[in-house]
Amino acid sequence: MVKPMHSYVFANRDDHECRRLQRLARLLDPMHRRALEAAEIGREWHTLELGAGLGTISAWIASRTGPGGHVLATDLDTTFLSEARHPDGVVIEQLDAVHDPLPEAAFDLITVRALLHHLPEWRQVVKKCGHALKPGGSLVMVEPDATSSVLNDTPLHHRFWSAWCRWGDGEGIDFQIGHKVAGGMHDAGLDVADATMEVPFYRGGSAWAQFYSQTVDAARPRFARAIDPDLVTAFHQASADPNALMCSFGWIAVTGRRPPGVHEGGTL
Repeated sequence: MVKPMHSYVFANRDDHECRRLQRLARLLDPMHRRALEAAEIGREWHTLELGAGLGTISAWIASRTGPGGHVLATDLDTTFLSEARHPDGVVIEQLDAVHDPLPEAAFDLITVRALLHHLPEWRQVVKKCGHALKPGGSLVMVEPDATSSVLNDTPLHHRFWSAWCRWGDGEGIDFQIGHKVAGGMHDAGLDVADATMEVPFYRGGSAWAQFYSQTVDAARPRFARAIDPDLVTAFHQASADPNALMCSFGWIAVTGRRPPGVHEGGTL
């Protein structure tokens, strides 16, 4: 029986989406790597990445786990993963984070980035990841939190992100999920070891501005007129203005650990 797959807003697998993901990787990989370094990745670890995208983080993890390590890089659609070059030790696999089971107590480290906010069932996914960790293993998640958009001095920019979040709510996307992840880990029985938020402020025309403009353009077929077209146009104009200083999403990295000695049978 074929299980239904989650509807993903950015499901295009064209050059535009590849460039958007490349820019996101350049912007978020440094923060993500810092969170992973704090987890003290060991040699020969068995690790899992859900929603691996282009595989840049899986490749970096492989450089830390060494020749005896094993990195399982997964995504709902592995097109970009399959096209990229990966170091030895990285295995690519198609996986639906919501519907597919994970093995019990199999991984020293699991990491997820910019995935949970697309999943109404995200708490179920956190719990599943917790069960898939070995006792003492770490779960590192990086997710957006658009509540930081209230820090904008420009009312127009704040209005746009408020409208964006309302549209997301209707699509089952929670762009304000970041501050909820630590609580989700706690509810799943994990010990929350660290939670860090970074809120980029940036000028129009910068890499962050270009990324968010690309993201809005990629989602346009889905939001159609749910967001005022004039507001979208004004947002793009501000994002191209080097005199505009703005703030969009904060990004929160949360690390949870499965308590040592905890074993539960079966898979979720």
